[in-house]
Amino acid sequence: MDGSAALAGDPGHGLAVVPLRIVIGDQEFVDDGHTDAYASFYMKLRDGAAPTTSTPAPGEYLDAFRALDAERVICLTIPARWSGMYGAANLAADMLADEDGHRRVTVMETETAIAGLSLVARVAAEMCATGSAAQAVEERVRQAGGEVSLFGSLATLTYVARSGRVNSLVAGVSNSLHVRPVFRLRGGETGRVALTRTVSGSLDALQRAAAEQLGAASQWMVVFHADAPAEADALAERLRATGRVARSEIVPLSPIAGAYTGPGAFGFAALPLDGAVAP
Repeated sequence: MDGSAALAGDPGHGLAVVPLRIVIGDQEFVDDGHTDAYASFYMKLRDGAAPTTSTPAPGEYLDAFRALDAERVICLTIPARWSGMYGAANLAADMLADEDGHRRVTVMETETAIAGLSLVARVAAEMCATGSAAQAVEERVRQAGGEVSLFGSLATLTYVARSGRVNSLVAGVSNSLHVRPVFRLRGGETGRVALTRTVSGSLDALQRAAAEQLGAASQWMVVFHADAPAEADALAERLRATGRVARSEIVPLSPIAGAYTGPGAFGFAALPLDGAVAP
């Protein structure tokens, strides 16, 4: 998987992260799951710098695969229609198969991103750590990818407009109106949930979405933020008040994702856990 999953690599325990590279001004940020440089990245965004992102080369995926001493490797990516990561990873898997004489890498295109990918990656990592069979991990990843929901609020439309997906989120609303769109991502499809004008309004909309759209099952949640820790803390508290949180954590949004959401974005991803009990 790549750095946007917000997990640090640990090859000794079977976890490799392919670094993503973002150039902003004269500085290159390497997004490898570590959060050390996130604050300075968002500071540059707030100062008006425009980042340039790139897809990892097949050779970088190949290096990650080689670093794992495992009979089977499962590689997770965001949807292929959003990025060349899926194609690059598959090419690297073919190259490794040629070297080894057999194929041991399965590349799985998930139907989610940002904190949704973080959740699916955590599911896979925990199953692998407990010795689950590769087939069982793959089946659970497919299930989780279809079930995970992501909701978020953007502070500005400037950055998401660069991704080419702004129309489906805001349907013509402009920055001049000072609107904060609240959006949903599920099954690879994005849509608008609400339009708000304040942080408080966005928190209300996200809490309402959790209460109305997630069903009755207990949820594993990841709250994310792009240089907005206070908003993330407030959202986490509101989500706990719904009574459906079985597990939760707060993660800073990685630069590769923050380059498109912009600073000030926050939200959560949720995965239903039937019968889960809050710790």
